[in-house]
Amino acid sequence: MALRIPRALAWLLLIMAMFTAGLLRQFHDLTPTSPFLGPAVGSLLFACVLFLVLVAIRERQIGGAPGPGMRLGSLTPILLMLLVEKWISSGFYQPLFALVAPADLPDAAADAWFRAMCGIGLLAIVLLSSRFSRPAAAWVRARLAGGKAASGIGSVALAIAGIALILAPAAWAFGSSISVLPPAAQGSLLIVLFGQAAIALGEETYYRGLLLAELLRLGPRLGLHAPAARRWVALGLTSLLFGMEHLGLASGGDDAARQLVFALALGTLLGMVVLLTDNLWFAASLHAWINWLLLGAVPTLGFGPAKAALPSGASISLVLIAAFVTAFVLQRRSARR
Repeated sequence: MALRIPRALAWLLLIMAMFTAGLLRQFHDLTPTSPFLGPAVGSLLFACVLFLVLVAIRERQIGGAPGPGMRLGSLTPILLMLLVEKWISSGFYQPLFALVAPADLPDAAADAWFRAMCGIGLLAIVLLSSRFSRPAAAWVRARLAGGKAASGIGSVALAIAGIALILAPAAWAFGSSISVLPPAAQGSLLIVLFGQAAIALGEETYYRGLLLAELLRLGPRLGLHAPAARRWVALGLTSLLFGMEHLGLASGGDDAARQLVFALALGTLLGMVVLLTDNLWFAASLHAWINWLLLGAVPTLGFGPAKAALPSGASISLVLIAAFVTAFVLQRRSARR
């Protein structure tokens, strides 16, 4: 017989799982492990993943089971999406990189290569995790398929170019000289560009793809029957998780708080872009450009004799505004069709 739980308990399990997933990014070294097994299979995290897999198999064998509350099996896909990603990324990324990376890599090059490997790994995890929920996988495929890539990448390029075309004449009108500053990335520029693009696409298909889609699917079962309520709750939970996982505690309290607010706001804005445009490539392209800008991997405009560029925060804010205008126009056109 299928195990059914009250909705309040389902909410508690979901929130606890997302909070735990956010903390594991920072404190995965503290996960209890067995002294008799390897760290990958001897950790409490692996035990949780194995238990959830067994529950999912059993629930699939039983099938639908009416009754009060919510089936525990309905929660297992998103719980697996959360914990499998943490188990793989915390248990396998660093040992794999130590195995395949040359020992004499400079720090900057090693960091660039490791980030590229993380991006490829996250894309592989998304492909694996999509097996846990067919509706969520279909939701993601629909937002990546067809001409979505050309439309999304082109829209972001248009937003970036539009801001540059506004800023350059305005600066020139006020007597400022204008120049194009070359990229100044640490490490190989091509590896930085590729790695950050892979990370951006992986994070968008994971957070604003699989997780967002699965939360939207679970909404009615959790008591959220209004479409607007489902969208805002799903958007809020995925953005909070995104913010927690980008919290840099090593940089100190003030910097950590700023990073949390930035990541939380960025996650919310990118989620709104996906809901507006039904296009994950749009959000991934915008995300990649922000990563490139923060790492100095893209050209920037320099103003005045000192060739001073705008602060990265100002550039990001302006491009986000332009991207939202573009997304809104695309949504209006799509609604008319």
